[in-house]
Amino acid sequence: MKEYFRELLRYNDWANQRVLITFEEHNITDDRLLSLFSHLLTAQIIWLNRIKEIPTSPFPIWEQYKLRELRTMTMESSTNWINYLEEHQMSTFEEMIFYKNSAGRKYETTIKDIISQVINHSTYHRGQIAGALRERGIDPPGTDYITYVRLK
Repeated sequence: MKEYFRELLRYNDWANQRVLITFEEHNITDDRLLSLFSHLLTAQIIWLNRIKEIPTSPFPIWEQYKLRELRTMTMESSTNWINYLEEHQMSTFEEMIFYKNSAGRKYETTIKDIISQVINHSTYHRGQIAGALRERGIDPPGTDYITYVRLK
């Protein structure tokens, strides 16, 4: 299970890096694009903080960040997720995490479901970003998992 999640997190980082490079190459300043990518990265940070029982309050879920901040967030989020995975001692990821969502509602979710949420949520928003880039006449990078696998 750990190797499976490790590969998914590597894919997620690869896909995020491709979006970030496209943003940098085109000097993206568009509010919608920056907001979507900021949200994607903020959610990754918040979910890991929930697992690690670190307060999530410094990260508003829809805050918009600048490109240089997104570069740092992308690198730190990826590194922190991979480090967490490497340090995880259990053979499964069935441990239950207890947390409050951004509205203050209490929930409990397994680590495996949280990791799955992070990957799927990121993929969803990268798809939105791809559509928005096309609307602006910019070819989006390919970020499908199969593309990642083929390029490895």
